[in-house]
Amino acid sequence: MKTETVPLAGPSPGTTRSLTRHHWGHGDARPKVYLQGGLHADEMPGPLALYHLMALLDEAEAEGRITGHIVVVPLANPIGLSEWLLHKPVGRRDLEGAQNFNRGYPDLAALAGGALAGKLGADAAANVRAIRKAFAESLSDLRPETEVDELRLRLIEGSFDADHVLDLHCDHHAVMHHYTSSAQAGIGELLGRAVGSKLALIADLSGGNAFDEAHTAPWRDLRARFPDHPIPDPCFATTLEYRGQQDVSDPLALADAEGLMAFISAVGAIIDGPQLLHPPAETAPLAGAVEFFAPIGGIVSWITVPGDRVEEGQVLGHITDAALRRRLPITAPTTGLLFRQELWTSCLKGQGLCHVAGTEIRRQGDLLSN
Repeated sequence: MKTETVPLAGPSPGTTRSLTRHHWGHGDARPKVYLQGGLHADEMPGPLALYHLMALLDEAEAEGRITGHIVVVPLANPIGLSEWLLHKPVGRRDLEGAQNFNRGYPDLAALAGGALAGKLGADAAANVRAIRKAFAESLSDLRPETEVDELRLRLIEGSFDADHVLDLHCDHHAVMHHYTSSAQAGIGELLGRAVGSKLALIADLSGGNAFDEAHTAPWRDLRARFPDHPIPDPCFATTLEYRGQQDVSDPLALADAEGLMAFISAVGAIIDGPQLLHPPAETAPLAGAVEFFAPIGGIVSWITVPGDRVEEGQVLGHITDAALRRRLPITAPTTGLLFRQELWTSCLKGQGLCHVAGTEIRRQGDLLSN
């Protein structure tokens, strides 16, 4: 086991930060599995699960059971961890520029595509090696302008060549679910069976270049750019939502760590890991996940919970304007699985309050809430 401290330049004189990566196995071993938590720094179920996972990895290494290379970044956002406002963590966006910490990662295909001209051949495995080498070189040439840009760069420098990338998040109130592309769908099914995810939301292009998509989209883009050369999908990447923000406890985190060990074992990075205990996650197109927006501001009360099956138009809760003695229903925007609800018990007009995952395509363009 090796611990790596990556310095981050501070935004002002006299300030610095650092990013900590933990490694198990040999650096050149395959598969490489990369896990990080806390990229949205107000979401703590993932970091606590990774804390317990690291103890399990220590045991596996002591027993000689690690065959791949496993990288864990338990707290991926030292900027957001320090940014609080009025006694609440901000977490999702930085206070200086209001940038979402999980958007805007480097476009590896655009950065490296020019350098790959004439360097690809008929051997798919050799092409993967050449592409990853070009990715590394293009990242080394980048000069970040802001503190958030530097964080994005340092994170992807540690993960761009991974075979499996798990970015651990959570929602407000939610069932466990994950976002991923169609690349390596079989690995996506293994993930659900390992960790107990209830829903997989699938999109090859969701918009915003979030951390997970920054690892899968480049391979698709390079296939379109170099159609005469075999370019596979060597990376499975996902955003794994560990239920809700209040679902933070050692019993939950220990069980989640066991689920992550089951996944790491299933993809061949350790041997003799836990069994796959869960059914595959239900799948739905991300474009079929529809949000309900508040028609008025007021008090939010629910008569449903995440995990309920709902019909379009069904009343899920209410918004109450007590001053005007007015109440309006929150209704299901589509038929499907109610998988998340807003955390707060008050809302502003126009605020998103819940998501229902349906099978019918209802949205186009950027599919992720910012």
